[in-house]
Amino acid sequence: MAKPYKEGTGWAYRLRVAGQDIYRSGFKSEAQARAHMQKTRVELTEGPAQARLGPNRTSLGVAFSDYARERLPYLKGAEQDARRINRYLRALRLPVIALAPVELTKEGKRIYWTVSFVEEAQRAILNCLAGHRARQDASSAESDRVRKRLATMMMADVTTHHIQGLINALVSEGKKSATVHLERAELRRLFKHASAVWRWRWVGGNPAGDMLDMPAVDPGRDRVITNEEWQRLAAELVNYGNPHVAPLACLMLETAMRSCEPLVHLRWRHIDWTQRILELPDAKCGSRKVPLTPGALQVLSQLKAHASTPPAPDDKVFPTSYQAAKKAWAVARERAGVEDVGLHDLRHTAATRFALEFKGNVPVLMVITGHKTVQMVMRYVNVKATEVATMLHGEELDALHTAAGYQMSTTAAVEAAEAAKAQASGDTAAKAGRRGLNAVLTAQDEPAGRAAKDEHLDTQERRVASATGGGAGGSNIVVVDFGRRAA
Repeated sequence: MAKPYKEGTGWAYRLRVAGQDIYRSGFKSEAQARAHMQKTRVELTEGPAQARLGPNRTSLGVAFSDYARERLPYLKGAEQDARRINRYLRALRLPVIALAPVELTKEGKRIYWTVSFVEEAQRAILNCLAGHRARQDASSAESDRVRKRLATMMMADVTTHHIQGLINALVSEGKKSATVHLERAELRRLFKHASAVWRWRWVGGNPAGDMLDMPAVDPGRDRVITNEEWQRLAAELVNYGNPHVAPLACLMLETAMRSCEPLVHLRWRHIDWTQRILELPDAKCGSRKVPLTPGALQVLSQLKAHASTPPAPDDKVFPTSYQAAKKAWAVARERAGVEDVGLHDLRHTAATRFALEFKGNVPVLMVITGHKTVQMVMRYVNVKATEVATMLHGEELDALHTAAGYQMSTTAAVEAAEAAKAQASGDTAAKAGRRGLNAVLTAQDEPAGRAAKDEHLDTQERRVASATGGGAGGSNIVVVDFGRRAA
């Protein structure tokens, strides 16, 4: 019968059971090694039958391949999982994951992807990018080395100590806390799947579980775009040239939707004009209904009216990609001089605006944002201490420097930018002036924004009168609604 034996400063054992050769080391005492050996023997001989080759004959990299084949088709966000898993597969020079989107239902479960494995061709690096790629490789050299070691280890041999080595390497390389937690989560899901589905067992539980020393989670984003910043951003989004981006940003501000919801999931058939809601059947957290503000209805109705051809029910409302929208936003942000603001901050901005408008009514906010818990919705409400102090003294908030959409129209900023662009591109002064007037007239009429609108109205009326030789009602003025014809 196998017995523990002294190895270095600790104890180890070798065991052959159920056709598997098992070796464990690093125990502090003979008793500890013996207890572990006996527990392993019982689990392998008396526990439920294990699927596949078992954890003692399957490397972590191969297990990741099997996991990806079984689990990724059902994950909406599988693209991110595939990128992380492929690092382990490359370490073993295994075929990497390739995903193709599908829309299927199997046994009541929605399938989002078909998963295949392809031989990855050697990527050619342009000379101009060689230095950048070398710096990237150097910045991840240590974590790649630890990841490769993990990929080659048998699943049964992986312990919390080994995974902690990867965590420490990522932290030492300066990776963000969220990146480290996502890497750990991928490993934790693999071991959980192996335990629940394949019936593989580990003494001491999931090695990627709660015993790891993890870096503190970064505080959530709290960047809110003000009305003044939105006016500058809107002008640059209009001038960028993609006709879908400015209306998209407006709709996100008016609904607090995630960018993927209008870009990927929203079709014209999802708009219930009577109930004034969007019925999204497949949002991030499942189906949900999005209430529409007057501004949101204005954006959607004018997009439909100005489409180059009448849209079909299954047509996308925004026929552009996330990459294109993100590029447009980055360029507009730089040109507008608005720092540290991403496309997702529109969701933070909208949640904060509605929190102010509805006096912190959490049930209402949860319906608007689609969050399932109070904790999550509150991560997106970023009211400033100075704003609270202003309200405590019974004073009105400065609308220009409050969350975009609060007491000021988001669509008016886009229409004003359209008017300025039309005037600069050679349209008649009367036509451009009337576009600006229309923008003001469709703005909300809250007291905090009225003075700015009146000033804009007077200026536009003077321009129109000067250009036409008469009043604003001249016969050669053309009324142009919000939005442009889609290219």
